[in-house]
Amino acid sequence: MVAAVVGRWRGNPINMWGPPQDPTWAANDPYLHAEQLRDTTLYISTGTGQPGPLDTLDQTRGDAGKLAGQLTSGAVLEAITNACTAQLRERLQQLGIPATFDFHPTGTHSWGYWQRDLHNSWPLFEAALNR
Repeated sequence: MVAAVVGRWRGNPINMWGPPQDPTWAANDPYLHAEQLRDTTLYISTGTGQPGPLDTLDQTRGDAGKLAGQLTSGAVLEAITNACTAQLRERLQQLGIPATFDFHPTGTHSWGYWQRDLHNSWPLFEAALNR
């Protein structure tokens, strides 16, 4: 993930939690602190990085550069996210912590998929908020 932030967006991953060896990285790792998620309503979704229905010129309003980014960096990021999500699911199952996981067969790391999953997750969150 850090390589994609640096390579694609020329970003500085230190802006997230400081240098990778900083204890703040571990302090914010949901895998390491999965037990703290107990009694929290969780909806976790991911695609595979393979292009899907929202990876089209129509979905990027004709912006070929944006689409190229989705199909390259967005694909890599989502593939990494998919692997991390599978690990988190295993960890939560080991701990007996319920969570809703939505593994999509396709999809890149891009806003269209995030918006779709926000809509898909809303009934779960609405019920949790109304408890």
